[in-house]
Amino acid sequence: MAVPVVNLTLEKGADFSTSFKIKTDGAAVNLTGYTLSCKMKKHATASTSYSFVATALSPLSSGVVKVQMSKSSISQIATGRYIWELLITYSGTTTKAIKGTVIVEGSAS
Repeated sequence: MAVPVVNLTLEKGADFSTSFKIKTDGAAVNLTGYTLSCKMKKHATASTSYSFVATALSPLSSGVVKVQMSKSSISQIATGRYIWELLITYSGTTTKAIKGTVIVEGSAS
């Protein structure tokens, strides 16, 4: 199954928050017992990564995940293009749920 691609834009000086519904074969994944990890980096082999806060929302059976990053965290990231991914882990098996690019833009203020 192909991993969904979602591209994001983060703006310096603003908090970032969005949500996604994780699905398998068209049905929501019940996220009970899952752990979530969401990071971005400049390229696949970059040693530096930046973490998003990823939270499964209630009810967990809805498969909805909220991904967020504070403006103070975003301010530490250089403007430019990055890659990101949301990983979900259950019973020791990790699956890439979503991937894409991130554009970090400077603030106009």
